Amino acid sequence: MSRPLTPDEVERLRRDTPGVENRIHCNHAGASLPPNPVLETHIAHLRREAEIGGYEAADEAVDRDRAVYESIGRLIGATPEEIARAEHATAAWNAGFWAVPMRAGQRILTAEAEYGANAVAFLRARERRGMVIDVVPCDRSGQLDIAELERRLDDDVALVAITHVPTNGGLVNPVAEIGALTSAAGVPYLVDACQSIGQLAIEVDDIGCDLLSATGRKYLRGPRGTGFLYARSTVVNRLKPDHPDHHGAAWDDPDGYRLHPGARRFEYWEYSHAGWLALGRAVDYATAIGLDRIEATVDLRAERLRGLLDDKGFAVFDLGARRCGIVTTAIPGRDPVAVRDALRARSINTSVTEPDGTRWDFTRRGLPAMLRISVHYLTTDDELDAVVAALEDQR
Repeated sequence: MSRPLTPDEVERLRRDTPGVENRIHCNHAGASLPPNPVLETHIAHLRREAEIGGYEAADEAVDRDRAVYESIGRLIGATPEEIARAEHATAAWNAGFWAVPMRAGQRILTAEAEYGANAVAFLRARERRGMVIDVVPCDRSGQLDIAELERRLDDDVALVAITHVPTNGGLVNPVAEIGALTSAAGVPYLVDACQSIGQLAIEVDDIGCDLLSATGRKYLRGPRGTGFLYARSTVVNRLKPDHPDHHGAAWDDPDGYRLHPGARRFEYWEYSHAGWLALGRAVDYATAIGLDRIEATVDLRAERLRGLLDDKGFAVFDLGARRCGIVTTAIPGRDPVAVRDALRARSINTSVTEPDGTRWDFTRRGLPAMLRISVHYLTTDDELDAVVAALEDQR
């Protein structure tokens, strides 16, 4: 494990973040606080669009636009041609999911803590394509049971789709171990990295995934309305997007089209140029800090928070042999929405995770709606103490 950021390093990064001046932000799993360089990049391009026109500003920024693909590639160990921009993580995930070849009767293997939007897509695929949803149980730690997944992998599996970090707690699924099994079986593998990108070091070759979806607004500290899809070069040309346009495909003649090679086939012509450029700046910002050091810092903060909550008698619902920066708790007899709002009135940002975010896991564990406290490398020990003190006041 790499060494965490020092207090001086954290303070320098906080000085670069306007949002920490007047509040405690523990909602990084919802939307993090952008640093000044990201904010300035976003606003500068919007201003340029207002000054000379949207198309003209885009033409000026062509080289910087292309550089974003290179930045994301460096972040996850991919080539620029394997990256497609998307307006958010669900759009990226759906672009990959619906492009995977599927036949009626084939199975989709997934986990009990799968994200709600993905589960709804599985249900739609059952309606539309006759797919069978096969939910692999978790092991004693709460992560997906690797041995059970191996037992279920056979030639009637169309796809393994796993959320790396579920939305309702600190669990980190063993995506690399899963990837070793899917690679050996020759089964396509889709990873939802929405909550892990930016807080965990991710290398797609280490994971062994064929597809990986991500957002900009969470731990990457980028703008809302941004995301990307990774599509491995060795499989991408076998994938056919469900709704291509004339950017992702070439309209060669009146009666035919040709999908572009590489991940570009998943893109649409229209997008927020300002948002995409700001996402690239956010990626470069995280890369300069070092994802290994970010991960070490986030782990340290989250484990300290869990310890503080436990010491004060609060339930902590996070599972997993390995955990991350998302911490969930609840106060018996209190509506977590009311608790969230009371904390917000004290300039403390948290969020609430509801059953529809991970319905299978909520049902299996009999979970209540929970308060979600998500920390980042910006979070200080003093802030954690203040959050727990404010929670005690809500009992």
